[in-house]
Amino acid sequence: MVFGTGQKLLLSPENYLFRVHGAYCLGIFQNGKDPTTLLGGIIVRNTLVTYDRKREKIGFYKTNCSDLWKRLHVPEAPSPMVLAPNSTTALAPNMAPTDAPYSGFPGEFEVGIISFDISLSVNHSDLAPHITELKEFIAHELEVNTSQVHLLNLADKGNASLTRWAIFPAGSANYISNSTAMSIILRLTKHNLHLPGNFGSYQLVEWKIEPPMKRTWWNQHFLAVILGFLVSLILGFTTFGVWLVLRRRQQAVVEYKPVGAVVPEQELQPL
Repeated sequence: MVFGTGQKLLLSPENYLFRVHGAYCLGIFQNGKDPTTLLGGIIVRNTLVTYDRKREKIGFYKTNCSDLWKRLHVPEAPSPMVLAPNSTTALAPNMAPTDAPYSGFPGEFEVGIISFDISLSVNHSDLAPHITELKEFIAHELEVNTSQVHLLNLADKGNASLTRWAIFPAGSANYISNSTAMSIILRLTKHNLHLPGNFGSYQLVEWKIEPPMKRTWWNQHFLAVILGFLVSLILGFTTFGVWLVLRRRQQAVVEYKPVGAVVPEQELQPL
C-alpha cells in the first residue's frame, strides 16, 4: 500500500484476505459512489497504529497484537480477536465496548506511567553512586526530560543490580501521548538503550503501563487554596495596619481634657 507522500506499507495476506465458507475474499471494497477505496478492518490486523493528533500524522508498526496485549497489563480491556489458521468463519468488525473508558492502546487509552525493570551487570555498591548519571542517560536514550525519569527501587542481586524505573508525564500534563509512549516502549523492547560501559550490560526484565492517577479535589486545587489563603492573610494584615495607623493619628490630633481640669491662662497677643 503506497501513500500520497510515497511512504509504503507492506501488507501480508492476513491484511487483505479473509476466509468465508472455504473461499478467500478480498477485504477491499468500493466506497459506494465515492471514487475512493474502502479498506476493511483486517488491513490493520497485527498492526500497531499510532495517532499523532498534534502533528496530524498516523503510523503503522507490524507486531503480534496478542503478545503485545499480554505485556501491556491493561485491566478490563477487550482482548484482540485471533483467527485460527483453518477457520472458516468470517471475522466480524470488532465493536468498541460502550461501558469502557477506553477502547484499547493506542487510541483513546491515556498512558499515565510507564514502569520498567532493568537488570544491570554491576553490583549494588558500584552502581549506587552513579544513579543520577544513569538517570540522565536513560532520559537521553528515551528522549524524555530528566525530570520525567524516577527511580522506584534499587535492589542487590549478587554481582548484578535490579533497578525499577518509571516515566511520568512531562510538566503539568496528566498523561503521556500515545506516540511518545510507543516510542519509549519500542526502544525498551528492542534494547535500543546505549549505556556507557561502566554500567555493564543490561537486560529488560519487565515493563508495563498504567492509566493516569485520579487526582482528588485537594490535589487539583491545592495551589489555588494556598494562594487564596496567602492573599487573604496579606489583605488582613494590611487592613489591620492601616486601621492602627489611622487610630493613632486620630488620638494624637484630638486630646480630651477631663471635666474640672485647670486650664492655664494664656495672655492675648497684641494685634
